[in-house]
Amino acid sequence: MLFNSLAFLLFLPIVFALYWSLRSLRWQNTLIIAASFFFYGWWDWRFLLLMIATCVVNYYIGNKIRREGVRRLGVRSKEIRSKEIGRKERKRRPGYGWLLTAILINIGILGVFKYFNFFADNLAALFSLLHINADIPTLRLILPIGISFYTFQLTAYVVDIYRGQLKPAANLRHFLSFVCFFPQLVAGPIERGANLLPQFSRTRKFVYDDAVDGMRLFLWGLMKKMLIADNCAPVADYAFANYQGLGSADLVVGLLAFTVQVYCDFSGYSDMAIGTARLFGIRLSTNFNKPFFATTIREFWRRWHMTLMSWLRDYVYFPLGGSRCSAVRHYFNVFVLYMLSGLWHGPNWSFIAWGTWNGFFNVTTKPLTKYLPTFINWLITIVVFILSQVFFRNPTVGDGFRYFGRMFSMEGGLATTVSRMPLLYIVVLFTIEWLTRNHAHPFQFADRGIWRLQGVRYAIYIILFLACLMFGGQQVQFIYFQF
Repeated sequence: MLFNSLAFLLFLPIVFALYWSLRSLRWQNTLIIAASFFFYGWWDWRFLLLMIATCVVNYYIGNKIRREGVRRLGVRSKEIRSKEIGRKERKRRPGYGWLLTAILINIGILGVFKYFNFFADNLAALFSLLHINADIPTLRLILPIGISFYTFQLTAYVVDIYRGQLKPAANLRHFLSFVCFFPQLVAGPIERGANLLPQFSRTRKFVYDDAVDGMRLFLWGLMKKMLIADNCAPVADYAFANYQGLGSADLVVGLLAFTVQVYCDFSGYSDMAIGTARLFGIRLSTNFNKPFFATTIREFWRRWHMTLMSWLRDYVYFPLGGSRCSAVRHYFNVFVLYMLSGLWHGPNWSFIAWGTWNGFFNVTTKPLTKYLPTFINWLITIVVFILSQVFFRNPTVGDGFRYFGRMFSMEGGLATTVSRMPLLYIVVLFTIEWLTRNHAHPFQFADRGIWRLQGVRYAIYIILFLACLMFGGQQVQFIYFQF
């Protein structure tokens, strides 16, 4: 069920009305779970069973880790504090076996559905180079939607319990609400237990200002998706599908169109998810923070898909040693971080090349930033990211290099055969983001002048919504649903 579909526009107000008609926290959480199961099962109910089974296993393993930690430390559960557990676990780590079991189950399921064929095909190719005839079977499986997101969320949950940074969910109802909450279930943000789990454990009351703020943020995300991303998609698709016969200017416009498309598509989804959650009194983590205003590669990735990068930082980069090691080891850790971010997006060498590209420029440009003017640092950051999208969008690394070669050949001069409308969308989008850079999000009107009149503000919201319906491009599935 897409956020920009008629089905969701009927589904959301029904769930919203039922939710706030319930006074009990228990029944509110029960409705959230039921609505989330319906929302996810809308695509394929078989994958719903897989998700529920994975959640139940991780819930019970989390409790096992906690109980084993309590028993070995020789203290009662209600007397334990997270900091005390963390200090003692540095000497001995109770529950390691259960943690390893959970990680193997989670990564194993993700690996089978998402990566098995990739590694099987590459292993067969390697044997072929060695002149060994190896018949390695592949699996004909459909990738369950959202599996990369909820798998990382579940893994973080058990790891945080093991580290003593989180107490397990009070009951299975709270846990399922936390993992399966429908606004962020299929494409994030990737939530941590410390932020989201307590919100399903306390009473929630309807707050009008929160609901208005949520709808305003949902509208902004809807605009980014329907008016910008979906209108940029045809130009990007045409340029990347026909790059061998197009001129350099066409490929530049196509690349810019895709860059804006992927940003507005994913950040638009995140805005709609966060806004929808706000309608139910839940606050999700920020996933984008105007990344195109970053002045270094490192800062850019702190602003883009923030919950994924912070997950990889806390559960991969820091355990590897982070920056508290030799320079060579630090660079290795950075490359692992970015290569895994690429592999997370899909079982394809082009995604790994995309991650490696960003890791390389993160390392190589960092020493230069303190010697260059801010504008030059910003320009380098933006150009590096835009060019990286050549690998992100093309199906193979070879196609990526050929796209580069054609784009820099300067054939065709400045003439274009593709639409230049994406250039207008770029100007409008970033003008709005620049003017509202100090606000929580756009269209947060100042409380003065005509903006104080509720009728004026609501008229603008209605006009913007109608513009989405009238001028939105052909409906395109959210890009990150495939990840």
